[in-house]
Amino acid sequence: MLNSLANIIKIQGMEGVYHFKKETVSFINAIESFFAMGSINSSLQFLKNWLNPPQNEYDYSPQKHPAQLLRFYEKLLPLFDYSDLIFNHREADTDFVKAITADESSLERESVLLDYSPKLLSKGEMQNPKLIFLEMYLFFQSHSYKIAYKEWLLAGLENTLDQEWDAHIYEVYGNTRKMLEACWLIHERIVTKNSFKSIDRYYHLAVFESTSPLAFDHNLFQNPFAVIEHFFTLDSLAGHKTYLKNWYKIALAKESYVNNSSNYFFFYNQFTQLLNAGYIIAAKKLVYKQYVVEEADYAAIEAYQTQLCEVNTLPPHHVKNPYLFIETFFVPEKIKQLRLGLLEWLYAAFSNKSSIKLMEKEYLFEQYENMQMIIEAFFLVINDPQLGEEEDWVVYLE
Repeated sequence: MLNSLANIIKIQGMEGVYHFKKETVSFINAIESFFAMGSINSSLQFLKNWLNPPQNEYDYSPQKHPAQLLRFYEKLLPLFDYSDLIFNHREADTDFVKAITADESSLERESVLLDYSPKLLSKGEMQNPKLIFLEMYLFFQSHSYKIAYKEWLLAGLENTLDQEWDAHIYEVYGNTRKMLEACWLIHERIVTKNSFKSIDRYYHLAVFESTSPLAFDHNLFQNPFAVIEHFFTLDSLAGHKTYLKNWYKIALAKESYVNNSSNYFFFYNQFTQLLNAGYIIAAKKLVYKQYVVEEADYAAIEAYQTQLCEVNTLPPHHVKNPYLFIETFFVPEKIKQLRLGLLEWLYAAFSNKSSIKLMEKEYLFEQYENMQMIIEAFFLVINDPQLGEEEDWVVYLE
């Protein structure tokens, strides 16, 4: 359980470290303690059977288990106290509100990964559970809820809970159910972090050794263009782009997986080398120097002209000057993001139970488009005979 004695607690979230206030930590502790009793499904069912006892004597009824009823009551009341204090009587804990808020992409991912999907909350409330607590204390305070549940506890223990469902009872009961769903979302996002475990399984690996832009030998460090030359001896520009498109489509489809896994793993390694080479070229401002031949190689020129139609993703100013694309794209932050995305693509392509379609948009078509532009830019760098003659490239010379 979280340390409730601390005034501030640090929690690692998806967007950094959060610093929570003391009362927020107490609220999180109360939520964790409540769901230690059981799942959100069992909690909602217990509450329903408590306030609306089943008529069938064989059905489960909290009234027949007074110890469990008292324990449920004791775990429930702190949720009212702390949520009312945090959202109704104190200045908002902005770090906490930020940590429990989810965007549309995260919400879609939760709907697939989590065992339970809230049935009582709107989409906006699921994205921002704070709205539930603002709504439930609009006409009632925590004291009102506690009085109602104390009366229901005594009636439940005495097995005399046979009341008419007036508007007051229904609203208290309905708000409590929505509060429990909101607390469960907070529990998943703050305590268990189940929302992120399955998708981000390679995150720590990706930000460690595998993202290093220097992960190749000394010879390639001295001549990163050799990596690009070798890449285009393996296949044409059109061939590489077709392979990339197939990889993207298979990674998107949950039921599909590659049969020739060794080929895709090889392509993954080759693309990793391209990222490393691009970083060195950008960092050292290198320019590719073509071999000087006395006579024009008309076959090579014709082959280049034939493939030039495949350069259809780069914007025109980068087609004219691909080094500008290399300079702006190959920075450590973008390389790390692409390396993480490549790992996810690789895993999804090898499995028929995984897909990248629920990942953030920067790992989907945006990544596919970036990879196309990388291939096109490198194709131009080593094949366009005019690049070495442009005076504008002198800024890349050491």
